[in-house]
This record gives sequence, structure tokens and C-alpha cells, in this order.
Amino acid sequence: MSVLVAVLWGPVYAAVLCGVAAVAVAYATTRKPELWHLAAGTGLCAAGVLAQAFAYYLILRDGSLGPHGSAAVLFLLGLQFFLHGRKVRRAAQLTLSALRRHREENGLLRAAEPLGERRPGARRVPFAMTSVFGAVVSGLGSLFLCFTLLALRDLLTTGDNPWWASLVVAALCAQAVLFIGLGNTILRTGVQYYDTVVSSPDDLAGRQYVLYLRSFRDDHRLSRPHRIPLAGAWLAAAVSLGQGEEERIADALSWAGPLVGVGAPGERVPRAGARRMYLPPDDWQRPVSTMMRGAALVVIVLGKGPGTLWEIREAMRILPPERLLLLVPMKEKAYDEFRELAGDLAPGVLPAYRRSRALSSRVRGIIHFEPDWTARFVALRRPPPLEDPLVGSLDRAMWPAMVRLTELELERRADGRRGEA
Repeated sequence: MSVLVAVLWGPVYAAVLCGVAAVAVAYATTRKPELWHLAAGTGLCAAGVLAQAFAYYLILRDGSLGPHGSAAVLFLLGLQFFLHGRKVRRAAQLTLSALRRHREENGLLRAAEPLGERRPGARRVPFAMTSVFGAVVSGLGSLFLCFTLLALRDLLTTGDNPWWASLVVAALCAQAVLFIGLGNTILRTGVQYYDTVVSSPDDLAGRQYVLYLRSFRDDHRLSRPHRIPLAGAWLAAAVSLGQGEEERIADALSWAGPLVGVGAPGERVPRAGARRMYLPPDDWQRPVSTMMRGAALVVIVLGKGPGTLWEIREAMRILPPERLLLLVPMKEKAYDEFRELAGDLAPGVLPAYRRSRALSSRVRGIIHFEPDWTARFVALRRPPPLEDPLVGSLDRAMWPAMVRLTELELERRADGRRGEA
């Protein structure tokens, strides 16, 4: 919004808009003091956006990058401010989690431990270099966008233009979208090239983890950032620097352990979010069943594939209800079709759909189970301002499931101590 205001009316109005946002942030922080860390990250993001907006304004006003490329430097600094602010917001969101606080109070929240090993053949490159390269590519795309606007202004204000002038503007616009999308993709997922993977289920023995199961066909949807209203999913993925939904799900479930999922066969680069483990396509059910037994929590994303139906039935067969959680990434019609496809899942039956309001994520709700396998559908609700919409809503929706799982773990710990005595 600030970038658009700066381009149309100048940096002064953009600064006023950011000032109003800062007042709103300060007010929210005053009402809830624990939000100060989240507010600081939001302020860094706003400062970065304002710097980029001012860079756009200078380029459009002067028709150049300014002396010594000052506008380009300002844009790159603004982008780095925004990325750092996003990291601060992510850390603050975890600090605010009521689930993590409850687990910590009961002595069940473990510190993050290294999990997995480097992929064979993966070269180690400092992430800072990847970040700078992505910022440069995205900055080039932004320059192409400025040149597109300048060319469009000249095209509309001057007469007797050659027939190919419109084609030049269209080509510049396409280049802008391409470079911005490529740069943002590098910034979001470049670190995945150097991420670690879990080599076998034996590496998880004695470790606390959350097993994340889903249809491989849903990976591309859940790896994208939140959808932008009135824009296609591909455009949102191109212009957004936000985390993908799987990364947000991993943050929301961090109270139970790191997220571990089976990677798609033939996948060259693991997607951001769950730590990947690769299994043979013709022998995956046995190791998945083994990992279910060892997981602190099993999370299954509903989908129409036969593998998902088998995973749900297998989890209900071998797990207590407190250790199973279902994510619903679909609207009411698709969910009803899944219920018909699944039939009666003994010992539980999938509940009726409950609509989610004012949330742009693909995950619309969760299903957790009572001790007698009675299923409960909890629709996601938008959290208070400043919080991450998906992480904050999942943090609240999973509270009953987390409490029952915590009670189960405390009972088992007490039984183990009595057995030792």
C-alpha cells in the first residue's frame, strides 16, 4: 500500500500512511505489552517498505537511478530491512504462543535439536550470499517495473508513437514480473538447496518429532504464501516475500517438536517447512507406520489420494486419539466430497464442516479427537492484529488438542516414575 501511495502521490503521503500504521501498532502494544517484540518486527518491515517506496518515487520523478545509483541502494536497503523485520516477527510469534508456554510450564517443551544430515552432492554456500543475490535479482525486476511505468507515461502523453511501442511496454512489464518472481523465489527458498534431510526412520529413534503427512499433489499449494485478494495464486507467489503455509504450519506445531514429512519421489529440492525423508515408492507404508508409532503427534492434511485415506485409517488403528490431528485445506464442498469418499472411518466419523471467516489461508480448520474418538471440527478464526494470521489462528484452534496430549504425556511420565520406584 505504501509503495502504491508513494508512486501515485509522493513519499510524504506514504510516510503519513506509515505513521498512522505506527500509531496503530503503538496502541495495540499498549493494550497488550507482550506484543512489543512483534511490533518491533512490524516496524522494521514498515521501514523497509517505506524505503522501497521512496526509491520507486525517486526513479519515477527523475527518470534515473540518481547519483551513484542511490535509488537502487535505497531499494536494496529497504528490502533487507523488510527481510530482517520478517525474522523478528517470526521469533516474536513463537514467543506469544500459548501452546508453547503451557508445554514449557509442564516441562515438555524441548529445545530445538539438529535433525538430519546434508543431502549428498549439495554444495554449501553461505545463506547471506543467496539472500544478496535474490535481493539483486528482485531489485532488477523492480527497476524494470519503473522503466515500464516511465515508458507507459511517455506512451500516453506523447503522440505519433510507432506501432511497436506498446509491444516494448508489454515486454518490459513481462521482464519485471519475471525478475521479481525469480528474485523472491530465491529469497524465499534458496536456503532449501542447502537444507538437511532425514536419511531413514532409524535417525528419528528416541527423538521428539511431529510426523506430517499429506498428498504430494498438495505440496505446491501449501508451499505458496497467503493468497492476495483479487489476484491469482501465481501472482501472489511472485510478488510476495512471505513464508509458505507449510512453513507456518511448522511454526505453529513447534510446541510438539520439529516437523518431519516424506518427500515426493524425484524431488530435486526439498520444500521449505517440514524436514524431508525420502522413501522408496513401492515400500513406504511400513516405514510410515513405524514413524507414526514414534511421533509425539501425527498431523495429516486431508486430500483425495488413496495414500491419505490409508494414513488416516492406519493412524486410527495404532495411535491413541490424542496423538492424531487432521488439517482441512479445503472449502465446504470439497470437504463433503472427501467425507463421502472416506466413508465411516472407524472408530471415528468425520464431523460436519464449519466455515472459516476472514482468513486467506488454504487451511480452513482442524479436526481433533476426544478420548472416545469423537471428532471435533474447529474452524480457524482470525487472530488479533499484528499476529501471523495462520500461526495465530492455529495456536488458538489447537488448544484443546494440545491440553489432552499434554495430559496424556504427563500421565505416561508419572506411570514411568512409579514403575522405576
